[in-house]
Amino acid sequence: MTGGGACAVCKHQRRKCEPNCELAAYFPANRMDDFRALHLVFGVANLTKLIKANATEAARRRAAETLTWEARWRERDPSEGCYREIAGLRRENAVLRAENAALRRQAFSAFAGARVSNLLPAGNLVYNNGNVAGRGANPNGATMLTGHNDRSLPLSGG
Repeated sequence: MTGGGACAVCKHQRRKCEPNCELAAYFPANRMDDFRALHLVFGVANLTKLIKANATEAARRRAAETLTWEARWRERDPSEGCYREIAGLRRENAVLRAENAALRRQAFSAFAGARVSNLLPAGNLVYNNGNVAGRGANPNGATMLTGHNDRSLPLSGG
């Protein structure tokens, strides 16, 4: 039971809110609209089972918030609920990841190109592991630095 009155669940069911009410902590009297939405989608028995299935208090509170979010989406879109929002967020996430990867590649190539062209002496280089790197030809005519883990780095100049 919360403070001075019945919780939203007990008010909805028109019963006295007992001190050991299982849902009072998650649905106080001021969250009546949230509980009504939850009741329409899940029902009281299923809602209680879904919340009690979580081991910790923090997990039960998170479950109550998540179920409320899903019920509110069902109110807005009865056929798909939150699926449309989740699908849109996944698409947006994929686009942002692709943009991030492209920007990282662009930044790396600009950074690597500047470092390679400014720091490399003419001739062969010896890496810390003892491998010798030489200059090789690229099919498109650019001079490449080869010999490091089978990767080639472009060199400016030619």
